[in-house]
Amino acid sequence: MSKGIEFLRNLVSVTVLCICFHGTLQLVPLPDFIHPCGELTDECFTKATLDAIPGVVRGIPEADIPPLDPLYLDRNITMNLPGNVKMTFHNGKLTGLSTCIPDKVSSRREKRTFIFDIHCNFTIRGQYSILGRILLFNLDTEGSAKIKIWNQRIHLEVLEKVIKDKNGEGHYKINSYKYKADYGSDLKLNLTNLFRGSPQISANILEVLNSNSQLVAQEFGGPILDYAIDYAMNVTQRFFSTYTYDQISKVPLTEEFFEED
Repeated sequence: MSKGIEFLRNLVSVTVLCICFHGTLQLVPLPDFIHPCGELTDECFTKATLDAIPGVVRGIPEADIPPLDPLYLDRNITMNLPGNVKMTFHNGKLTGLSTCIPDKVSSRREKRTFIFDIHCNFTIRGQYSILGRILLFNLDTEGSAKIKIWNQRIHLEVLEKVIKDKNGEGHYKINSYKYKADYGSDLKLNLTNLFRGSPQISANILEVLNSNSQLVAQEFGGPILDYAIDYAMNVTQRFFSTYTYDQISKVPLTEEFFEED
């Protein structure tokens, strides 16, 4: 009987070890460009974000994160420009996420909030159609569009929580986010074929549009930035779902920080 009990004990121990070992094997290895912080300081979070951006933008296949630069837009964007002009932008492509530099990244653990202040240089290309009147000219045309934005500053606040998966591992989960942007220190808009047959008139119309650069940026770049931020947050959630809290943070959590999904 004692040998039978001992055998069962050994069997249970081996089974438990196998289960634990198997769970460990299921963890996806953390990319070497992710440097977990061991302290809740702005300096550490800012440096870790700076180190992570190039690798994340290149894509992380094991976390189902595709390359992000360029970012292709899968929706049409309609905007109202000065002079009662309506323009539709389609087949868009945003480049520049790899240029983003964090100025400051903070964690407010008591409020479950991360705050990102970053600046980027963006180029947006696509096709446009335009209908309306600028100066003395009626416009009903289409062509290629390009907009460059320098030093676009973005303030992003992400409200998160930590939940446990079925294996008891903690994972960040994004609850909500909001952002504001100043649309850059400079902007250049270029539209081909704006006024058919007259490059000079086209140049004059573009000058009017570019003289209202902040309004153009808000109307033109705002919806595109909305799309980019939404996409980036979806990618971030994939990252959080793939890697555990203990993998991406070296700051211990007490049970009070875990929440129900």
